[in-house]
Amino acid sequence: MKSNSTFVIKALFAISLFSLIMFAAKSQCTAPAMTYANPVLVSGTAGTVGAIYKFPSVTPGVDARFTVTAIVGGATLTSIDDLTYGYAAAWQPVVKTPTVQGVSDSYVSFKIEFVNTSGGNAHQYDCAQLSFIDVDGDGQHVKEYVGARGYDSYTVAGNTTLTLSTISQGSGNLLKAVGTVANYSGLDTASYKTNINFKYSNVKQIDEVRIGNITDASFTVQDRFSCGYFKQISMPAFAPVPVKYLSFDGAVSEKNVLLNWITVSEINNSHYEVERSFDATSFKTIGIVLDALEVSADKKTYKFKDNSAELQGKAVAYYRLKQVDIDGKYTYSTILAMKLQSQQNDNVKMTVAPNPFTEKLTIRFDATESGNAEMRIMNVSGQKMFSKQSIIVKGYNNLQIDGLSKLSPGVYVVQLLVNGNVISNQKIVKD
Repeated sequence: MKSNSTFVIKALFAISLFSLIMFAAKSQCTAPAMTYANPVLVSGTAGTVGAIYKFPSVTPGVDARFTVTAIVGGATLTSIDDLTYGYAAAWQPVVKTPTVQGVSDSYVSFKIEFVNTSGGNAHQYDCAQLSFIDVDGDGQHVKEYVGARGYDSYTVAGNTTLTLSTISQGSGNLLKAVGTVANYSGLDTASYKTNINFKYSNVKQIDEVRIGNITDASFTVQDRFSCGYFKQISMPAFAPVPVKYLSFDGAVSEKNVLLNWITVSEINNSHYEVERSFDATSFKTIGIVLDALEVSADKKTYKFKDNSAELQGKAVAYYRLKQVDIDGKYTYSTILAMKLQSQQNDNVKMTVAPNPFTEKLTIRFDATESGNAEMRIMNVSGQKMFSKQSIIVKGYNNLQIDGLSKLSPGVYVVQLLVNGNVISNQKIVKD
């Protein structure tokens, strides 16, 4: 199984922002099984850009709204949901190839919003999964494909027939999964090689889902049926796991981050690429590690130092390992978040009250200079949930934050920045 995480679904880091090391761990959130049936056109003209369809009660008390945001390359939206084949509870759109023969890449894009049936305000799911089933071809000249943005991770089988690529366009990257020309008979959630699972956390809407077709010059004009199942569907591995990690951790030393990982099993391993992000979403490669520093009978220990100037002024850096096989296949480790302690000003004493809180906070501190302050409320995954800007003076400051009643109960961190620099962090609890 190959998996790519931009922000591992519902990843929880076993951290305190007062410690040097934060670790990633997957939560046990189970994606709800949604039912897509009886769509109604509520706005616009059916099958055109701007059309809005409502699927009522996809889960109790929640509707899903689909907006057609783009039709490209001569595609046609024949049906928003066809029940001729597949699963009645799934979303099953039909997208026609262009009506003129020729080499083409055509698609229809949708935005999906979840809203409460009563009142129509946004509804947030803790986690959700969109699994596309039977992404294949017509056996001759047409390849189907699907794509999505804003996912936390995706999963395909170890023996997948899909070709994956990332498109940088608009808001965030879109992952495109293209099937083969070969046609695989029937639709089955257990036909893993033609399936892909997109996983989301804390999701109110999916900015883009793309359904498309790639044709050669000799194709026959046809409708292509797609099946998108909003349900937690597993994806077992079909090949040996190339690497088993015993640990992946790190420490901050002055202005450097020292990473360390230990493996207990490696199969066909070529090398590791160390990737870093400052937002837990957009990662880039910062180094390649070919050989272990220490080797014993059953363990290999690797180390990497990140002493980049880019770490200056940052509060948290996120790291993951891209393990590459000798045949070019790869897998990702979990995400490791490191608090850059050296950026914090220990001379500034910040008090936050009340703690626990319900809807308001008072932050008091002595500033060493006048300027602009930003107060952030972050969850334990390092995700910014709330932010407020204020003008401060040198010396004593007393600032108020309100409007926090919508935050879910749990543990958060107040982070104070003055003139762009992280000054202090404090853990708080929301009742």
